[in-house]
Amino acid sequence: MNLASLTLLLASTGTATAVWWTVPALSRPTLPFGVAVPEGRVADPAIAHARGRYSRTVIASGVAVTALAFPLVLLLGEAVALTAATLVLVAVGLAAYLAAGRAVREAKRAGDWYGGAKQAVTADLSFRTDPVRVPWLALAPAAAIAAATVVVGFAVPLPETLPGLQGLDLDGGERVATGFWTAWNPVVAQGAVTLVTALCLAGVVRVRPEIDAARPAGTARRYRVYLRSVCLLGGFIAACVNLTLLGVALRLWEIAPASPVTTALVFAPLVAIAIAHIRFELKVGTGGHRLPAAPGEADEDTGLLQRDDDRHWHLGGFVYLNRDDPAVFVHQRAGGAQWTINLGSPGGRLAGLVIAAITVAASATAALDALGVLDLPSTARF
Repeated sequence: MNLASLTLLLASTGTATAVWWTVPALSRPTLPFGVAVPEGRVADPAIAHARGRYSRTVIASGVAVTALAFPLVLLLGEAVALTAATLVLVAVGLAAYLAAGRAVREAKRAGDWYGGAKQAVTADLSFRTDPVRVPWLALAPAAAIAAATVVVGFAVPLPETLPGLQGLDLDGGERVATGFWTAWNPVVAQGAVTLVTALCLAGVVRVRPEIDAARPAGTARRYRVYLRSVCLLGGFIAACVNLTLLGVALRLWEIAPASPVTTALVFAPLVAIAIAHIRFELKVGTGGHRLPAAPGEADEDTGLLQRDDDRHWHLGGFVYLNRDDPAVFVHQRAGGAQWTINLGSPGGRLAGLVIAAITVAASATAALDALGVLDLPSTARF
């Protein structure tokens, strides 16, 4: 096993373990493991016990799978071992998350945590009459980086063949002939990243806001700040991804030298994305729940509790199915700033079918290409 394989293995298993370990911490305190609980129960011993058991399971599985993956690399090869280790960690993490959610639900049911409470939902029509506007200038850096990449591509003569971009120095693998797709796929990817980010931000600000029935005014204000922060974060992420793609293009066109230092510089913006996302979750949080209260908001209390709608949420708060809710997209319970499809609405079912069809088609095409049934065009990989 060489240094590149070791680094990739540790990065893959470490990332999968870290993601699962942080998922419960990113959710709002009143939604532990995707289960709605009253604010007065967020420190209940049953929830603390479920969190501790979940954390221990995730960490132990990460260490065990990483240790077992080393001999698998020697026996089955790097690709098979990495795929198997990642899939096992995903499955174990999901199973532990669902088990923790079941434990919280059982404690909630046994203790009748919502017994006698006045439950309600609150809507804020100002998000329709005065919606949060997308700060489109946040996408200007991403667009500028993509434009600069195009200028460099036309200004510098390209070599007749291009490197395979494998290994720590991005110089290994079979060289491919220079063509539009092989040479310009980083630029195409930059355009796709910028366009998809713009569409996502335009959709996110129109999704129904999450307003707490107990503190409607305070949560509405926080949610506006949250949406603006999400838009700024989205622009930053798009710029960083396009910056990485610019580095990939410079290496692909052999303008940047082949070295581990170049590789580190190329992928450094992705580290910046992780840091920015962590900072966002720590300072803003899902729906803005970590933002400080404005003067007077701390005393706001309508005497109502947010309605317990666990029956509409499945798979630990990742899947939402409510036929009485016309919304196509809703804020996801599990994890941080994420949205999911309402599979109970007609639009949500259509979107789910489209996504499922694309996923199945892509997976089948990749499998047939690997088996030699299809002969897809070769491109320089990045």
